[in-house]
Amino acid sequence: MPVKPPVEESVQSLKQENYRLQLRVKDLEQRLYGSKADRRSDKDPRQTVFAGIEEKAGSQEASSATQSGRRKATRASKPRGPKPLDPKLPRVHEQVPDPSLSELLCPVTGQLMRPGMVQRVEVLARKPAEYYVRVLTRNVFVSEADSAPVYSPWPNGVMPRSRVDASLIASVLTQRFADHQPYYRQCEQLKRLGLELTPNTLMSIARVATDHLEPLYESLRKEVLGSGYVQLDHTPLKLLDRKRPGAARECGAWTYRSLDGPMFFEFTLNKTGDKPRETLADYQGVLQTDGANNFGGTTQKEGVKHLGCFAHARRYFVEAQKHDEAACAYYLDAMDRLFRAEKLARHFQLCSRKHRQLRQHRMLAEFEKLMEHARKHREELQLNKLPIAKAVNYLLNQSGPLRACIEEVPSRIDNNLVENAIRPLKLGAKNWLFIGHEKAGPRNAILFTLVQNCRLAGVNPEAWLIDVLKRIDDHPQKRITELLPHNWQPLSKNNTTGG
Repeated sequence: MPVKPPVEESVQSLKQENYRLQLRVKDLEQRLYGSKADRRSDKDPRQTVFAGIEEKAGSQEASSATQSGRRKATRASKPRGPKPLDPKLPRVHEQVPDPSLSELLCPVTGQLMRPGMVQRVEVLARKPAEYYVRVLTRNVFVSEADSAPVYSPWPNGVMPRSRVDASLIASVLTQRFADHQPYYRQCEQLKRLGLELTPNTLMSIARVATDHLEPLYESLRKEVLGSGYVQLDHTPLKLLDRKRPGAARECGAWTYRSLDGPMFFEFTLNKTGDKPRETLADYQGVLQTDGANNFGGTTQKEGVKHLGCFAHARRYFVEAQKHDEAACAYYLDAMDRLFRAEKLARHFQLCSRKHRQLRQHRMLAEFEKLMEHARKHREELQLNKLPIAKAVNYLLNQSGPLRACIEEVPSRIDNNLVENAIRPLKLGAKNWLFIGHEKAGPRNAILFTLVQNCRLAGVNPEAWLIDVLKRIDDHPQKRITELLPHNWQPLSKNNTTGG
């Protein structure tokens, strides 16, 4: 039996060690950079299912670049230095004191220097938050008879029973549900400003706000469920266990979001599908999920068309490529071409007819090739327990909902909309650690829903809360949708400030 020379053995050993280190580096890069490490570029742009549009876009860009070449060449370079401050911000003008007379004597001529120029600099400043007590008085008119007294109502936004103004309520809720500040941290900040409040007091403030704002939450629920297209997902949370001091048990929140529209949260004490089954009992339309099996049978309900998620299917292969990169390459490239086609379709704002044609004639063919490859591959992986086998099985098990993603127009081929809506909730949960009481769960769901819809609509949540809390008690119930974040128009500038 021939014996390998020591040099050859050494080279082979180094190659194996190099390959192992490469896999280790990829694993660490993915953990460090997250989703950025998952991005893949098409090795061959000619393979894209949207090649015609891409080539057209490239030629248009080249043409426009040629036409505007001279204009770009003569365009002035960007000014250096810091960006000018927002001109809408108020300005407070201050005059810097002049030097003393002794400093203004010229050392050469001995004469007094004259003003030569004026220099000006703008710096961004901040006034600390100011808390004050509004002392409101009203006259009560009585009669010598036993008739009821007559008096004017308190101004909107004043809640005597809670002894707080709408401006304070809005600040507490914004810090809690937009900035993810726990109540105890808010109390520490308030203490530095000379205001002594307890976390229980802030919880009471949130409870008062919920009583006033709940009709808006119910209106959002009706709008989302009536849209005919809902993305649904679940995220786990921690609930403080009152029976076991210091311990917590699992609870969660269901998130519902319409197609490029509003969303809402629902609190649940468990991760079973009881809550979505109850909520979607009368729902008819499209329901898009990530392929989990805890949706309470809603995905198989009559009148519901179930869509899957290519983003979740792709993640399985991204994880599996750390163990078998060559086997995962085909799947990732194929799905990347599907995502690229969808991205370009949105970029060119294709109408429903052209979008449907693109999916039926190109994307569906690409999908069929992908599934055929997966079916052949699964026969080779029947007894394999590696991540690649798990990824292939998920893809094949979800073939029906994934196909429906392509066939249904308008639709998304992923449920990233609802996952993006969940992300702030997960971030908040890291700061809060747990929900303190079962009754606090539904309140948090209501308030978080309203604040996050402000974020989706590009509305300042604090300004919205101040305005709505002042108006909602007198606003007609039939026109309650006017106060929703995506429909909101403030009555006046002064209505979005305290006082």
